[in-house]
Amino acid sequence: MKKRLEITALTDKHSSRVLFLCCFCFYFLIYLGRLNYSAALAGITSSGFLEKDAAGLISTSFFICYGTGQFFSGFTADRLSPFELVAFGILMAGGANLLMYLSLKLGAGLGVYMAIWAVNGIVQSTVWPTMIRIISNILPEDMRVGAAVSILATTAVGTVLSYLLSTLVMSVAGWRECFLVPGLILAVAGVTWYLITLPISKKSRRYVEVLDMTVSEVKDDATRPKGDLRRLLELMIASGVIIMFIPTAAMAIIKDGITTWTPTIITEQFMTKPEFASLTSSLIPLISLFGAVLSKLFMEKLLHDELKSSALMFGLAGLMFILLFLVGSLNIFVMLVLLALVIALMLGVNTMVISLVPLRFGKYGCSATMTGIMNSIAGISCGVSTYIAGLISKIYGWDVVFGVFLGLCAVGLVLSLVVVRRWIRFKQK
Repeated sequence: MKKRLEITALTDKHSSRVLFLCCFCFYFLIYLGRLNYSAALAGITSSGFLEKDAAGLISTSFFICYGTGQFFSGFTADRLSPFELVAFGILMAGGANLLMYLSLKLGAGLGVYMAIWAVNGIVQSTVWPTMIRIISNILPEDMRVGAAVSILATTAVGTVLSYLLSTLVMSVAGWRECFLVPGLILAVAGVTWYLITLPISKKSRRYVEVLDMTVSEVKDDATRPKGDLRRLLELMIASGVIIMFIPTAAMAIIKDGITTWTPTIITEQFMTKPEFASLTSSLIPLISLFGAVLSKLFMEKLLHDELKSSALMFGLAGLMFILLFLVGSLNIFVMLVLLALVIALMLGVNTMVISLVPLRFGKYGCSATMTGIMNSIAGISCGVSTYIAGLISKIYGWDVVFGVFLGLCAVGLVLSLVVVRRWIRFKQK
């Protein structure tokens, strides 16, 4: 006889609401230790500490390791208790930020900075798939879709707080301290998450005894986790999600490419100070909350489908890039609004492919795995985007970068429409 950990859905509404509130609050806090690098980037490059392409490599190391880690974290989150995984991710992210601060103060060198930020990406990769598993398997069924849409607002809230905190810290102390303060906050947050969720985790977990079975018996066991690779591949092909890997990558390249470089774009295009660029960039996430509203509107009132909604938002984002070419350089706030709308629309696509699509795989026991795979593709794409966008802008300027992003919007639009019919058939089964 063997014992297997089973995570069951909560029946207590109060505990469910507390758990979702914890997921929301602690996930936006982790952005403090992720986007602080983007917020400090204008200061890093304008001070001459690093060139743009070298500075982009540090961000690239984060996203590649974050994306790769998502793949493995998804499998892990479907098999272990999610509560300890979240605590681990937040606590270690705090430690990585504190280590980054020390290395920058000591002038350790580019390789060290890349290594530390890569570790930050690995530990942070454990958090999002685990949050999706909590939503798809532990929250009551009637709360899941609403929770999956609502938690996407953490991106906007976390981005606003990260830029505002970094602006404050840069003006008081300097850009190096943008890593010290978030590091301390996340270290405390990791311990706090564990203490708050400990009684809730006890309500949702149980160990059941299972017999040793042959391979054929395991295949017929209805209670086993169905997250093995072959079964997952069959599901991805049947649903058409395997084709959506490309639009997912396109979305991530656009969203995080703009998010990472916006303060630098503003500084270079309008000759502003880094602190002002960081402060004005904090307006972007406030407008990008519109993306979460759009997602809910499209799903519940208009299109009622994840991929149709994605196609429409790719099309609208393409229109924003065309407007950037025409009127973006006229005024700093015009450019900020257009960039914000692009991020909002990509956040909407992100809601569809990384939050809502994986929920459809919850009944197969692999929602966190599916989330991990989709987020892995997005994370690796972000890393490539950050470096390539910095390099292209250095050689050709930001208009060429925007042109590349416009082309990616077209690819996302077409492929989302290609998959729609297969996806709808998959949902109806």
